[in-house]
Amino acid sequence: MMTISVRSVSAQNGGSEAVVKIRLNSGDNFEDKIFVLSMQSYAELRVEKGEISEERFDELQRAAEIYSALKRGMNILGYGSCSERNLVLKLRSKGISRDIAQEAAKLLCARGYINEREDACREAERCVKKYWGARRIEAQLYSKGYSSEAIDAALDSLGNVDFVALCSELISKRFAEPRDETEKKRLFASLMRYGYSSSQIKRAIEKIKSEDKTPLYEGRFDFFFYTINNN
Repeated sequence: MMTISVRSVSAQNGGSEAVVKIRLNSGDNFEDKIFVLSMQSYAELRVEKGEISEERFDELQRAAEIYSALKRGMNILGYGSCSERNLVLKLRSKGISRDIAQEAAKLLCARGYINEREDACREAERCVKKYWGARRIEAQLYSKGYSSEAIDAALDSLGNVDFVALCSELISKRFAEPRDETEKKRLFASLMRYGYSSSQIKRAIEKIKSEDKTPLYEGRFDFFFYTINNN
């Protein structure tokens, strides 16, 4: 019959962590385990020296695994913001089980280390600076694992952004004058990949033509009007 006992408990890292040494003894053989707990978990579990049950051992082991995942999660967040879902994926890539990774991510959210709404809004602002349209911004936020609520809040925060003006600025700054229909098609496709709708592209081109006083843009985008009006 195997017995499990807590052999010692000590503090480390300035008293912020508790080190619990446990021995699993099956008679002729034994195995020693070391669990590092947060002081909060140590206090909640009321760890004391002496023999413990298997259920108690499982509680201590889970608490140690969650605390280790929490520390890894905080280290990951130290390099930049991350959604709850993506943090779970990153923790799992480091060999942490799904349920432990999910529990750690939830705790970090509850403690304010992850604020998906604010992080999604900041990411959306960065996308606007890259001249991205709303469609691509939304796709980017989904790819980063933000919740639907956070994405909706981020898109709402862009209510004052004039995407038509942004598209026209993108065209003027990033693209050369197309020389033939093939290049015009490529430009149109590029603007769609940036996340702009056909109507936004049309209005952006109209804006450029109305504002530009030189003949440079004359006839330049007639192809777009034909393409948009016949799709």
